[in-house]
Amino acid sequence: MSDREKKIALISVSDKTNIEIIAKNLVKLNYQIISTGGTAKYLQKHGIKIITVSDFTNFEEILGGRVKTLHPRIHAGILARKANDLDKLQDNYKLIDLVVVNLYPFLKTISDPKCTYDNAVENIDIGGPAMLRAAAKNHYRVTTLVDPHDYVTVLEQIRSCGKTTLALRKKLAAKVYSHTSEYDRVITRYLDKGSKNKTVSCDSFRSIELTEDSTLRYGENPHQDAVLYKISSPNFDNFDYSKLSGKELSYNNLVDVDCAHSCVQQFSSPACVIVKHANPCGVSESSSIEQAYQKSFKCDPISSFGGVIAINRRLTPRLLTKILNKQFVEVIVAPGADKACLDILKKKPNMRLLVIKNTKKRMGSYEIKSLKNKLLIQTSDNKEITKKNLKTVTRKKPTQIQTEDLIFAFKVARYVKSNAIVFAKNKTTLGIGAGQMSRIDSTKIAREKAKNFNINLKGSVMASEAFFPFRDNVDLAHKIGVTSIIQPGGSLKDKDIVEIADKYKISMVFSGIRVFKH
Repeated sequence: MSDREKKIALISVSDKTNIEIIAKNLVKLNYQIISTGGTAKYLQKHGIKIITVSDFTNFEEILGGRVKTLHPRIHAGILARKANDLDKLQDNYKLIDLVVVNLYPFLKTISDPKCTYDNAVENIDIGGPAMLRAAAKNHYRVTTLVDPHDYVTVLEQIRSCGKTTLALRKKLAAKVYSHTSEYDRVITRYLDKGSKNKTVSCDSFRSIELTEDSTLRYGENPHQDAVLYKISSPNFDNFDYSKLSGKELSYNNLVDVDCAHSCVQQFSSPACVIVKHANPCGVSESSSIEQAYQKSFKCDPISSFGGVIAINRRLTPRLLTKILNKQFVEVIVAPGADKACLDILKKKPNMRLLVIKNTKKRMGSYEIKSLKNKLLIQTSDNKEITKKNLKTVTRKKPTQIQTEDLIFAFKVARYVKSNAIVFAKNKTTLGIGAGQMSRIDSTKIAREKAKNFNINLKGSVMASEAFFPFRDNVDLAHKIGVTSIIQPGGSLKDKDIVEIADKYKISMVFSGIRVFKH
């Protein structure tokens, strides 16, 4: 077979894994090899006869090799649908049947701590993506290889059929576009990394890559199949966990885990958060993690049954035994666990133990909420509330202890579904009302829950995650014996609310921030 009758394979790769193997086999299958730069030298070193791109195009590389494959002979050879398309052209154009290309290692380059900006930019491939996309577009005729794992499949089909099947070429073309789009996303993230813009930028989220994380036992209900996907985009809050024991997790478990872990992360002293159906039902910050658990459990023992427990200290066999003796628990979340805990949990094969490292909330990070076929991307609710943020609006000022309790209660309210009311004392919740259509109903529910468990609310503080639209909540707070209230403020009736608080000699502070959760 003359060279004119042979098919042509263009090979230009950064990842040279098994490239000499496919090249040698293609030569045996009567292919001519066109190659560039380092790839050409590599193949020649392995005794493989090649034609350089410069010889094929009759055009010397320019700009230090930046321009070599960006040439009409290359792209006409790739994009021509049939040989007749080239007959009308001068200079003996030839069809290119197989394109084996992978790109400059941009991700590997920028992963080097010593990588300079100029070096990173120099490793942005131009010719490679152009050839890949052209070949993939013309997959009706051209076979495109971007992944060394596909070399064997292509060679087997050529040996058995003389060419690849359209089905395979179409599959390989799809792989090309997935590869080049991810390549572009990596470059986008790198170039956008230094942006000082702290607001949500639409340009940063024009495309979001979803990668499959795990298949869940089920979604919200057992009849709903579910797969958990991870979003690979810059600055999203992490939710990476390690399951040390127990059966597989459902979506509802993970929602509760997220709520409990996010809430407990707000506290620096030993703290425990018990969550049921995405709402905290007991929270305490104490001198020891055992005390924190005991106090949080007392707030609502009934709701704690079958809940998720998150602590911000290492799980010890002593605490684990106390928990298991007190209640049934679905999941325990901790930043770490003693090895002996795993021995105890062998007798509880269904109970899950998750480890999530304590991490500081990052300002400027993002979170996502779903709306059927739409996604809400917003900056995370990470604004810290301290004593400096509080504005006392009543004549009576809260004491130092009350102020600490107010901040604690407001931190809890941040993770209670709206409308949210939290009663607390000594950095422990005494009653929680959640998810009601009116705020007064949430207040009543919180009071009734405390009453059911013989918890005295007299002398407690009260937190509301949004402003009071009417005075009824303050009236009820007075009857209960509340001494101080924290709320965001911002209602048209703020003046009336403050006046009634002054009448009852209840101190009130405005946080200046609303923390709705839906």
